[in-house]
Amino acid sequence: MFSVIALFLAGAVGALIKDILKDNQLVLPNIKGDILTLGFLGSAIIGGFVGWVVDGSFLTAALSGFVGYSAIENLLPKK
Repeated sequence: MFSVIALFLAGAVGALIKDILKDNQLVLPNIKGDILTLGFLGSAIIGGFVGWVVDGSFLTAALSGFVGYSAIENLLPKK
């Protein structure tokens, strides 16, 4: 159980580092009208999940959290 949480956190930290390097800041979650944007929490959740799924290594989990969110972001269609 501890390793699952640690791998998830390593992936989430990798995604947060990617957000900081990409935007030079962390975008906070907010609500505009009826639209909820998750900001850095969304990338941390996705990065944590990817870090947990990929491998049993903490380094690989952090790197996959860093790269995983970008890969998913590029697979989705642009508006």
